[in-house]
Amino acid sequence: MNPSSRLSNLSLKMKTIIAALVATVVMPGAWAQITNVVDGNASVTVDFGSQAGMSQWTINGQNQLHQQWFWYGIGSGALASIDTLGTPNVVVSGSTITAQYTGPTFGINLTYTLSGSSPGQWTSDVTENISIYNLSGTAISDFHFYQYSDFQLAGSAGGEQSTIFLNNDGFFTKANVTKATNQLSETIDQPLANEGEAGIGSDTLNNLNGGGPYTLNGHTTAGPDPDLDATWALEWDFGLDAMGGDNDTMNVIKDKKLSVEPIPEPGFCSFGIAALAVFILRRRK
Repeated sequence: MNPSSRLSNLSLKMKTIIAALVATVVMPGAWAQITNVVDGNASVTVDFGSQAGMSQWTINGQNQLHQQWFWYGIGSGALASIDTLGTPNVVVSGSTITAQYTGPTFGINLTYTLSGSSPGQWTSDVTENISIYNLSGTAISDFHFYQYSDFQLAGSAGGEQSTIFLNNDGFFTKANVTKATNQLSETIDQPLANEGEAGIGSDTLNNLNGGGPYTLNGHTTAGPDPDLDATWALEWDFGLDAMGGDNDTMNVIKDKKLSVEPIPEPGFCSFGIAALAVFILRRRK
C-alpha cells in the first residue's frame, strides 16, 4: 500500500471516529433529560421529557416517590403535561436543577433544590420554584396549572392517607400524605391553590389525561387502601398579561419535607427475636 492510500484510509478512520463521537454527544438528547442530584443522605431524579417527572426521591437509598409532575390548560381546552411543550433546557448546579420549557405563547421554568441530611438520618427537603410567563403580545385570561403527586412512603405501595388543607377563605394551603410514622408534608408559600383533590390510585391522573378540561373535585382526604397509593393534586387558576405587562408572570413556590422511619435490616430483626427468646428462657429458669 502506498503512502497516499494509507493516509486516505487513516483519514477515513478518523472521520468514522469523529462521526461516532458526534453521535454519542448529540443522539442521547431524549434520555439526557433524566437528571439526578444528590445532597447528603438524599437524591432526586427528574425525567423532564415525560410524565414520569420527578420519579425518585431516595433517602439512604430507599425511594419514597412514584410520580410528581405538572399539567396545564388554557380556557376550556384540553389539559396537557408540560413535557409536551418540547425539549427543555436543563441546567444542574450543585443540588439544584433548573429546566426551561418554551412553548409557542408561554414558557415555564422549574427549579428544584434538594436539601439532604447527614447519612443515616431519615429526613430531606425539596423546594420548588415555578415561573409561568407569557411570551405573546396577547393576554392569557384563563390559565390553569396543576401539580399531581403520588408518593410511596417506606418504599412500598399502599397503606397511605392523603389530606389537603383549606384555609377560611377556601384556598388550599398544604398537603400531607402519611403511612404509619412516615410523612410527606407539602406547604404552599405562594400563591395558595384554587382547587385540590385527594384520590386513590390513578383516578386523578386519569382525569388529568382525559383529553378535555378538568377542575379538581375538592375532595380533601383519601385512603388508606392496602394496595393503592393515596395521591393528591393542586390547581392554580390565573391570568397573564401580555408579555411586558405588570402581571405577565406567575410564580408558584412550594416546599416538600420528607420524614420516614428506617426499615430494620432482616438480620437485625432476627438477632432481636433471638435475644428476646434467650431472655425469656433465662427468666423461666
